Order: sequence, then C-alpha cells, then structure tokens
Amino acid sequence: MIREDYIMRMIQQIGVLVARILNQSLSHEEMDVEFEGLTVQWTGLPASMLLALSKEKVYSLFEESERMVVEKSYLMAEIYRAKGLSSESAESKREFLGNAKFFYGKCTGLVDESLQNEIDSRLAEVNASIDDEIG
Repeated sequence: MIREDYIMRMIQQIGVLVARILNQSLSHEEMDVEFEGLTVQWTGLPASMLLALSKEKVYSLFEESERMVVEKSYLMAEIYRAKGLSSESAESKREFLGNAKFFYGKCTGLVDESLQNEIDSRLAEVNASIDDEIG
C-alpha cells in the first residue's frame, strides 16, 4: 500500500509536469530543469546524466541500487515520453519514445492493477505516436 501511494504521488507529479510541457507552458530549458529536480529527488541522480547514458546502462544502475527499480523505471519512461512528445525532430522523437517503451516494459506486470492500467495507457499512447511518426 505504501509503495503504491509512493508511485501514485510520483505519477501525479510527473503528470502535472507533462501536462505543462504538452500545453507548451514550459520551454525546453524549463522542462530540463524540472526533470533534473525530479530525477535527483526520486533517483539521486540528475536527468542530464541519466539521459546521456544508454537505456540499458541506466536500468542496470537502477537494478544495482536494489531500491525502487520499478518506480525509477517508470520515472525514466515518463521523462522519455515527455521529451519524445515535445521533440521537434522526428529522429529524436522516435528515439525518446522507443526508450520510453523500454522503461515502461520494465514496469509491466510488476505493479497492481490500477498502476498497470496507467502503464498500458502510456504504452498505447507511445506506440500510437511512434506509428504516427513512421506512417
């Protein structure tokens, strides 16, 4: 119960941020500052560092920490989704969204039903955005 509350609080924080990004009330620089704060708060590492590493390396860092792997993976998925949806370049959009799928996949089947529904919804949105970009 505590874990789900923790994840829901993180989802709410990210949801507010992503809504502001998609409504274009944040510049890319402001978005990056927000991501830095969120990732330091939830992972102890800055977003700029995590985004510079391969998705596999980031995930291995999360696994090595042995704490909140699912929560950290969800956070990274949301950051990649937001960056992908706000990206102007088709190439970077596909890369960001592909990384989001990777991290959502790491959460799938490891959370309760309501959180799984949230992940499934995000995955559907990411897949649709990738399909739109390709098609």
